[in-house]
Amino acid sequence: MAFEKQVGVIFTNPKLPVLDYSTTDENIEIGSLVEVPLGSKVVIGVVWSAGDTKFDHTRLKQIIGTVNNIKLGSEFISFLKRASAYTLSPIQSFLKMAVQSLKFHEYQKAPIAYKLNNSSHLQITPRQKEVVTYIKEQPDRVAQYNKIKKDLGVSFSVLKSLEKKGVLLKGTDNKFKPKKMSHEPIVLSAEQRQAVSKIREKYVEKEFQSWLLFGVTGSGKTEVYLNLASECIEKGYQVLVLLPEISLTVDFKQRIVNRYGAMSGEWHSQLSLNERRRVFENVANGSLKLLVGARSALFLPFKNLSLIIVDEEHDPSYKQEEAPIYNARDLAVLRASILKSQIILSSATPSIETWHNCRLGKYHKVDLLKRFGEFNEPRVTLIDMNVEETPKNSWISVPIIDQMRLSLEKKEQILIFLNRRGYAPIAFCTACKISLACKNCSTKLVYHKTKNCYMCHICGYRVSDTAKCVKCKSADNFVPIGPGVERIRDEVSKLFPDASSKIFSSDNFSKGEKNLEDMDKIKSGDINIIIGTQLVSKGYNFPYLKLVAVIDADMGLNAGDHRVMEKSYQVIKQVVGRAGRYASDGRALIQTWMPRHPVLQALLKDHGEKFLNIELEQRIEANVPPHGKFISLIVSGKEESALINFGTKLKNQFNSLNLQDFEIFGPAVAPISRIKNKTRVRLLIKSNKITKISQIEVRDWLKNISVPNNIYFSIDIDPYNFY
Repeated sequence: MAFEKQVGVIFTNPKLPVLDYSTTDENIEIGSLVEVPLGSKVVIGVVWSAGDTKFDHTRLKQIIGTVNNIKLGSEFISFLKRASAYTLSPIQSFLKMAVQSLKFHEYQKAPIAYKLNNSSHLQITPRQKEVVTYIKEQPDRVAQYNKIKKDLGVSFSVLKSLEKKGVLLKGTDNKFKPKKMSHEPIVLSAEQRQAVSKIREKYVEKEFQSWLLFGVTGSGKTEVYLNLASECIEKGYQVLVLLPEISLTVDFKQRIVNRYGAMSGEWHSQLSLNERRRVFENVANGSLKLLVGARSALFLPFKNLSLIIVDEEHDPSYKQEEAPIYNARDLAVLRASILKSQIILSSATPSIETWHNCRLGKYHKVDLLKRFGEFNEPRVTLIDMNVEETPKNSWISVPIIDQMRLSLEKKEQILIFLNRRGYAPIAFCTACKISLACKNCSTKLVYHKTKNCYMCHICGYRVSDTAKCVKCKSADNFVPIGPGVERIRDEVSKLFPDASSKIFSSDNFSKGEKNLEDMDKIKSGDINIIIGTQLVSKGYNFPYLKLVAVIDADMGLNAGDHRVMEKSYQVIKQVVGRAGRYASDGRALIQTWMPRHPVLQALLKDHGEKFLNIELEQRIEANVPPHGKFISLIVSGKEESALINFGTKLKNQFNSLNLQDFEIFGPAVAPISRIKNKTRVRLLIKSNKITKISQIEVRDWLKNISVPNNIYFSIDIDPYNFY
């Protein structure tokens, strides 16, 4: 009789405890992904611990089996535990990101295949023999379950019995078949070769090291880290490249194919369920060597991960704002430290946190100070709107219009940047002096002319462009206030009717193959004028682009948090960096009402490192991150008074801890007071970086908090936004 053992199984639901089950399968151990009965359902769990011996094992439910023999390694489990500890989020939330999103409990919907393992087994029924004979006659002695069922009319239980007897092996027909990635040598510049050599010289196998690859826009940072990635792949290791936006993954994929001759793997939300399963399994078994993905790719169970690359490490898209709230850049560094592997953070405009770690000596810094091909960075000119004019009903100044005309005459491509989606940010009723607002959020509806609607950019609520004013019930008195990219395109079309133009934003940008077609048109120069939002700043390479025009550089300079200078500098610098990548006469024109602002002066004089150092010194003086530490507490629900009362209770409880060098602020209604019909109240804990916030102390405090059922409570370590 097979030996029976007990194991503890954890689930993806934070409300469920670790539950004990029994199994006779010797291959099931800590980390195994298993199917188990839970009430009347069959769910997926992970074997998390040895069972509690105080339970009578004869009364325990049996584990049904493993999920494709997938096992989460000890390193990965350690990463999930430490990610949970750092973010003060339930470990089940991170486990859900790693496992539940694949919906393995629906695995029977994927093509299941059975392979003949032992055809000499005699103790089988006639029906089972029929199945064995059928599979023998198939190519490679493999057949899909759906085909067996159709041709023989057998039930799933017949195949399951043969599997238990060892006659058949179950798998899927979408197993990863790696293509040979034949690395074509890329000719690097002297500076790129020096950067590769510097990293290679300090490289010690199985030793954690963090690098900032700090290079000007267009310096060829990608080729530097892909060169190092190739070396890891050749040694049989796995490499993960994180990108800030899903849209970049498609473009980057083509770049990988062009470089290696094949694409190893990609990971983002637009993949089908079967594609995600395929990648998941082959990351876990180690056959997939190079994975390019969005932030969630960090939560895949790599078997032999040796190098993590975080491209555009400063990008805010790496911060997930919904529970579990985390920054993928920070957790990537954590994972690399657990793995004892290398991590490269690449950016032309690094985050202040990363810059601080370089100054402290925690990270090594490698510089690329010249553009590839010896081209110069674009020349920056500030357009002072205090003295310049715009034509009537226009948002583009005369100097920019003149430069656009010259560029079009020279057949040069132009990029106009305005970080506002839609046609106009406000629809204003001239009769009642009020604007259209979202019914679910405390935000104004944005007018989208191309979609014939007004839309909320937080919850997605929309109404027709024939919507009536809630007060005067008229639809005729609305006027659009302010410009969005659609309005700028209309203006451009009137100014230059013979020029082709395209809006480059999340609303207008295509997906999949259409994405590649659109990108090809832009890269070939067929599109004369690109009108883009912040999406256009994220690492794109446009060969024919010579002129960049920033329409409203002041938009982000008046925000009320400590990152305002950093964020504004990063986005404008990245946009400016799209110009002149294949020529030395790139130009950037920046419209502003505040030409003496430090951010704009740093851009004008190309004082990037000076700006970073001054900004860091000011943060240290103010004792705010990265020198200080913040934790945001966000409570949301239906009634503001209940939220304020609960927030006050939290504050009083925290103050009773008498922790040294800590302050707590709030509760206060959030700047965006309502999102998706929930009122929001915020508190902020601040600590001196020298003493640090002890996550252990805070976690112990949180364990004693009883959250009412009608209140949702979330924690944001190192908050990026304060809305």
